[in-house]
Amino acid sequence: MATAVVYSSKFLEHKVTPLHPESPRRLAKAMSALRESGLLEQVSLVEPREASLEEIQLVHDPGYVEHVRRLCAAGGGYLDADTPVSRGSFEAAVYAAGAVLKACEMALRGDISSAFALVRPPGHHAGRRGIALRAPSRGFCIFNNVAIAAKAMLERGASRVAILDVDCHHGNGTQEAFYSSSKVLFISLHQHPYTLYPGTGFTHEAGEGDGLGYNINIPLPPMTGDDMYMKLIDEVVAPMLRQFKPELILVSAGFDTHRSDPLTRMLLTESTFLHVFNLLASLSEELKAPVVASLEGGYGEGLERGVKAAIASLAGLELEASEPKTESSRAVKSSITSTVRELEEATGGRWSIEWS
Repeated sequence: MATAVVYSSKFLEHKVTPLHPESPRRLAKAMSALRESGLLEQVSLVEPREASLEEIQLVHDPGYVEHVRRLCAAGGGYLDADTPVSRGSFEAAVYAAGAVLKACEMALRGDISSAFALVRPPGHHAGRRGIALRAPSRGFCIFNNVAIAAKAMLERGASRVAILDVDCHHGNGTQEAFYSSSKVLFISLHQHPYTLYPGTGFTHEAGEGDGLGYNINIPLPPMTGDDMYMKLIDEVVAPMLRQFKPELILVSAGFDTHRSDPLTRMLLTESTFLHVFNLLASLSEELKAPVVASLEGGYGEGLERGVKAAIASLAGLELEASEPKTESSRAVKSSITSTVRELEEATGGRWSIEWS
């Protein structure tokens, strides 16, 4: 079965201020990279659909949705200091959510094996009323595309959905949406909240009620390299996914962990991106669970590298890494080992972790 890339030029109509990092240029560069590499000819290019208001309101308060609609209809403005909107932003956001929904529908019907929704605006910081948890802003996000898709698929009969968030920033909006649910396993690997927006995502934030142990935060020290990130994917994330046995794997695919990103302080290269998505493709086949990824952050050359790596891996195509792998310092390795032990304690031993 084919891998789909879900994309529309409507996503470019979400206009921002001239120097804003989350600009339409991001998608233009990503699409150009896919065309030049020939990858776009080896996947199915799919137009998104609109998400309905009912679908969006599975995650977001109706008053918040209406506030966004009115502000955009009036010509635009600011949802907060970080999140400008324009006249076309509401439609772009509705189609971004609809892109992930359509990809999930196609995957669960068996029309495709996997999909990458190449969308903007991004979504994982957006909570029920916009700002989520203790965050100071919406972090460039309007509607939470991945959370909306997960809620919708659960409403339609799915019993277990996994969400893997590999953006460098913690997915606070997604955490808020599923904090009390055992039907969603949410795993976020992100730069440590003491050092990066939104300031949430500590290991002790492990869920509550039925959801205790199903909200997995793996905060990483700045300057984490490929070696330790891959080790976490292999020895922590993969075992959890195997034990949870999801029917669908959603990915908040941010590539701002790349060493060149101007907003973050990590050391990852495309080797990690290839490793993550090759593993997900393998797990998808093993668990009979399709993978649907949705673009989140990425504001430097890592965006194009990451999008190519993710799509090639999901489609089973060969793509050679052109950057040397990076190594973590001894201090970083020690810090991450301590974090894994904290995680085991916070989740009450629910998961068998293979940390060595």
